[in-house]
Amino acid sequence: MPPDRERTRIVRVRTGCLTCRRRKKKCDEVHPICGGCVRNDLGCQWPTTIPGRRNSGSPKDIPTDAERRRSSPGGSLEELGIVSIPGSASSRRLSSVSSIGAPSAEGGDLVDLDGATILDAEALHRKASVANSIGNIEEVVASPSMVGHVVPRTLSMLPGYDAESYQLLSHYLSTTADCMANGTTPINPFLVQVVPLAFTSDLLLQLVITQSAAHRAFRRRDESDSLAQSHYTKSIRLFRKGVTDFLDGKEPNPLMLLVGALLMCFTETAKGDMTGTVFDHLSAANSLLVKLLEKSDAAVPRDLKAFVVEYYVYTASVSMISIDARLSGQIFLNFDLEQRARGLLTTNYVGNLCGCWLELLLLIPCIFDLGRQWMTGDSDNHAPTADDFALFASIQAQILRWSPYASVDPEVYLAGLIFQQAMLIYLYSSLGGYQFAADGIYKGLIQSAVSEAMNYLEQLLPSARINSGMCWPIAVVGSCLEDPERQETLRLRTRKMATHFGLGNMDRTLQLLEAMWRLPFPEAGPWNISRTMQQHQIWISFA
Repeated sequence: MPPDRERTRIVRVRTGCLTCRRRKKKCDEVHPICGGCVRNDLGCQWPTTIPGRRNSGSPKDIPTDAERRRSSPGGSLEELGIVSIPGSASSRRLSSVSSIGAPSAEGGDLVDLDGATILDAEALHRKASVANSIGNIEEVVASPSMVGHVVPRTLSMLPGYDAESYQLLSHYLSTTADCMANGTTPINPFLVQVVPLAFTSDLLLQLVITQSAAHRAFRRRDESDSLAQSHYTKSIRLFRKGVTDFLDGKEPNPLMLLVGALLMCFTETAKGDMTGTVFDHLSAANSLLVKLLEKSDAAVPRDLKAFVVEYYVYTASVSMISIDARLSGQIFLNFDLEQRARGLLTTNYVGNLCGCWLELLLLIPCIFDLGRQWMTGDSDNHAPTADDFALFASIQAQILRWSPYASVDPEVYLAGLIFQQAMLIYLYSSLGGYQFAADGIYKGLIQSAVSEAMNYLEQLLPSARINSGMCWPIAVVGSCLEDPERQETLRLRTRKMATHFGLGNMDRTLQLLEAMWRLPFPEAGPWNISRTMQQHQIWISFA
């Protein structure tokens, strides 16, 4: 070094960024990202307070979203130490979720948790909320240490919701959604379709929490649960406001209201409602679905359309048995919606509600119309017409020709066969088979189908997930049981299902069957289910 040049002393400051301190490099202290971190593409981290200053920075020092993205290490939330995702049994059970994200700030796209970066406080909280569908939400809520000072400790992931709501959301993600879907597909739509929508709508989020509260209350056998009742009341109020806004033109997209109406249907299913409220929700969903289907696939994704069509068709079809065909011609499934559902059949559709038997469900309105024409005839003793027999034979051929897809799981295959036998029973009893002849061909066909269905049921464990959608065939088959031993077999099975799944409609289905088993046999059968409901005030949904 030339002797005439003054030796420059390097002064290492103690006020630089944490990254430069760890690297033992001089920091130029430029906020929010120092020069050294910019040159080396590193995450620039600053301490909460800087010695000699009262505050860590002024508002102008707060980084923008773009600067945060540049300064983020780019790892997942788990790598950053902000959220812990344990490999718990519940997370393994939710194998239907490969990646669940929250709507991002741009265009409502989903963000993959495995590669999530910190965008802003609101986005981080949405991600953390959805991350709990895999992990445990209470760990995030109760955690006292957030790393990097990105998120204030007191900031809520769900503004306006208390700690109890976190627990209910956790219960929905780990238990309720699992019980509602029948497990026929690896993707659970109650998670991957409903949850992302819920985080974009106060109404849907409230309905998800309400459904979880109703489900948890029934599992605890606490029908007076005040928390579940308060959430239910709040949901009804929000839904009515949403309908009013839609009618006033304030909300042009019916998607949220439609999904809300269908969620309310399943809330009634979870709580075991016996007042028939589900039929009001179905009526609301009908008109909303028609309006939604008018929108293009660009406005509503095709997969989401398919899910809501299946959702409605399934609920509407199995609910028709609750209508007295002698007094009402009401049909929840009109021709246009039926055609939409038939369009799904061309793709060999398998759903988490209708399994592989959507084709059979679409025959229920046809059978209902056939039975209604027969039961509302001018004379009590009139015989079926040639047209009645032609329609009867056509429907019978379609049911007998049907078979489950070979690609489905064994449990789904068995459930499809049970539905097939229940459909035959529903058809055979539509023309007054019990009254036609005491030991005639009608009764023989019915009892043969009952025996087949009971044999299939014995091969299906009561704890199998597919049982979540089996209340309708169990009610149809059970309404025709005469043998006390078979009645006891079905009674024990239904009790085990209700205990395992905690769904109220399973318990109410058994209550209905108990009432039917006390009737004289000619007054039983699936076409008298609605009358028994009327007599005992058990207005339930079999969905």
